[in-house]
Amino acid sequence: MRLTTHCHPSLPQLAWVAVVDKVNGIVTLRHGAKVEVRDSLWIEGVWDGPFEKGDFGETDCVFGTGGRMTGESVRFVSSASTTDYLYYRTEAERVTVSNSLPLLLTTINDRLDPLQCRTYARACDSIMNGLNDYQREMQTVKGSVRRLMYRNLEVSSDKILETEKRMPPRFHHFEDYRQYLRERYASIVANARDGARTWPLPILSTQSKGYDSTAVNALAAPYGIDRVFTVTQAKSTAHLAHQQTGPLQDDDGSAICDVLGLRYTQLARDVYTRNFDDESLFYTALHLSQDANLLGVKPHVSTVSLLLTGTLGEIWYPRSTSGDRAHVDTDIRRWDLGGHGLSEWRLVVGLIHLPLPYIGARRKADILAMTESPEMNPWRMWTKYDRPIPRRIAEEAGVPRQLFGQSKLGSVVLFCHPAVPYGEGLRRSFFASLVQQHLLSSLEVRLWPLVRWWNTTMQVKTARRFALLHYGERAVSKLLRRPYKFPLLWMKLEGALFCFCVNRTAEQYKKSVIPY
Repeated sequence: MRLTTHCHPSLPQLAWVAVVDKVNGIVTLRHGAKVEVRDSLWIEGVWDGPFEKGDFGETDCVFGTGGRMTGESVRFVSSASTTDYLYYRTEAERVTVSNSLPLLLTTINDRLDPLQCRTYARACDSIMNGLNDYQREMQTVKGSVRRLMYRNLEVSSDKILETEKRMPPRFHHFEDYRQYLRERYASIVANARDGARTWPLPILSTQSKGYDSTAVNALAAPYGIDRVFTVTQAKSTAHLAHQQTGPLQDDDGSAICDVLGLRYTQLARDVYTRNFDDESLFYTALHLSQDANLLGVKPHVSTVSLLLTGTLGEIWYPRSTSGDRAHVDTDIRRWDLGGHGLSEWRLVVGLIHLPLPYIGARRKADILAMTESPEMNPWRMWTKYDRPIPRRIAEEAGVPRQLFGQSKLGSVVLFCHPAVPYGEGLRRSFFASLVQQHLLSSLEVRLWPLVRWWNTTMQVKTARRFALLHYGERAVSKLLRRPYKFPLLWMKLEGALFCFCVNRTAEQYKKSVIPY
């Protein structure tokens, strides 16, 4: 097959879409300005090998997406995480693949179907089910597209095949695992800073008072981190993001950065209350995105960069905490979707997302056995919030025990169900589209403040707050002899904002790419 490329500076700088003409053996690539493109490959990502070799399709340590010509076929490579994806459609004579759902849709001249909005919510939530049980098909107005997570895609004139990445080695002891993380990450850093790149990558990271980011930075610090961002306040335990007032818990990781010798920038968690122009990009990735806490990173990104996070840190929990969520298999199942709402926003901002706990994560059984082993007892807190592996990594790097992992916090930004834009302009456009599609009436739109109050109350109620509702549910449950919850309102709109934002973004990209 032969590769032809076209740079479109008006596209998101890391976005790309490739059309494979199976009859004539031509791959036509359209891409943003900062995608690394060579004669037979393209990549917006990093991996654990020399950049010049371009062998990112052979490893389980690749973060970002790309493609490589392999003789009579082309291999599309997805990130070795569950936070970024490939999307594709197959037709008789062509296959179209992209790292952006709206860019794929505008290229194939299609759109998501607002009448299918609840199926999109289920598709987003199914990411938590892991590599084998997530919902791949997404219905569109003209048919469907497929989401591909973690695996690669081989396309030739006579076949289209989703293929496995290699498995990481077995880990028998803590030192095996830590050494693997160190070696793989060291190779990734060398790749990120390789002089063969057109744009060598600065390395950015995040830091809180929790286990995950502390372990990540303890591992990464010896290899150099250019800037760390710490969101200084945690989310409220009693309020959702649209109603928070008063002081919040301290989640400032500055003291940990000082110990590790890292330069840091403190960020406000509530940047979205002052400027949320990028709101639609977060919901283009996920129907209930939680990741607006990282909005303040954007002004500090002057060139395409690598961003480290601790997403998937739950892999380090002991069985006593994870219980039936332990899922001792190779599927990389998630407890929540924090960190998964960045996939479209990062393409625009110019960030390659490396959630470091995914390295080696398919060996979950080994990691859990290691966590439960007696050798980890000195790093056990014997509390519900206990993760001996990241504690050992951090403490042996010199971080004092009392500085991190004392209580479960988190700075994610949570709004009520169903998702409705926080920004007034986007919300007005969203409601207008719902009325036009007969999903809501004009009268129902006016009831939004009441709907938001009720749904928020249902999500935050406890035995102490809104006790009447809490005990009312218990009383009904006893009468019915089964668990009962008062219903949330407007749940027919779950997924509607995702659909709206994807279609809106696709329309914006249409100026850059001519549909075939």
